Amino acid sequence: MSLATGPRTALWSATGWDDPRVAALRAAMDAELHPRYAPPGGGARPRPPGPAADEVLLTWLALVDGEPAATASLRRLAHPGEPVRHEVKRVYVHPGHRRHGLAAAALARVEGSARAAGLDRLLLQTGALQPEAIALYRREGWTPVDPYPPYDALPHSRCFAKRL
Repeated sequence: MSLATGPRTALWSATGWDDPRVAALRAAMDAELHPRYAPPGGGARPRPPGPAADEVLLTWLALVDGEPAATASLRRLAHPGEPVRHEVKRVYVHPGHRRHGLAAAALARVEGSARAAGLDRLLLQTGALQPEAIALYRREGWTPVDPYPPYDALPHSRCFAKRL
């Protein structure tokens, strides 16, 4: 299946969290976001560990002209003492492929996969220093909710939910 993205077409495929192309996009995302959240004076920013590969039910990858352009994943989140939740993880579009609707398309793919799996609600977490992500989620019908574990201990967490 493809999605027109201006002069180029994105080809979407379902893949795994460990796909090297997806891992490269996540590394680019980390490199881009690190300066926003780095503590004064340097050092590591506080953040929960990323999901284990077996927690990720599905990862969508968009290729444009054969290059990894966008990704988003569906995670089963089981936190001790909390109900099982399902969340969208790591929505990211490579800077060279932005402004073509790929982030919204990635979200829509994860939402469709969740609906097909019988899920009726999704969560996601982003950071307060990512206004473009917050604007995307609001525009796509996501509603702010209180931070949930493991993000409730992070000072910059902004969480959202969406009924499917």
